[in-house]
Amino acid sequence: MTVVQIADKREKGPVTREKKERAETPKEVLYDDFPSGEEVARKLIKQYHTHLATAGIVFACRDKAQKRSGVPSPGYVKKLSPELRYAFADKVKGDELPHFLLVIALEVWNGMAPNQRTAVIDHLLTRMVGEEDEKNGQMKWKLRPPEVQEFAEVAERNGKWNPELEHMADSLEGK
Repeated sequence: MTVVQIADKREKGPVTREKKERAETPKEVLYDDFPSGEEVARKLIKQYHTHLATAGIVFACRDKAQKRSGVPSPGYVKKLSPELRYAFADKVKGDELPHFLLVIALEVWNGMAPNQRTAVIDHLLTRMVGEEDEKNGQMKWKLRPPEVQEFAEVAERNGKWNPELEHMADSLEGK
């Protein structure tokens, strides 16, 4: 298990200094390998994400969730830089260096039902895309954003006002 200390790089004003003095201990985030998440991902890759069969993916978990707008995030995926690809080389099978890091927050994961866990892994895998480079035949890996980002109240007031929302609504009708 790896412990990572997160440094606070913000300006230290008088209020920040007081808070800092009260909380002397640094935040520690614990990271570890995540074989159960990898097992779920391998099944999904075989069934729905065959384009990722040759992608090197490192699976990790952390004890605490990152927050987005105050809401704990269940996980994230990152495309690895060349330096991190080298650093994580021993975490993937085969000779290929890894391309992505998939991290799950156990703080959220442990409270999820099995179908929710599968959905989180599926969501993160769907963000990963590979395209073959026509010049050299090598795969170029990248991350894509979700197709729909909208507020519930905007959709409530305006309905399926764009093609992405129409597609999402059509997808949900089958479930």
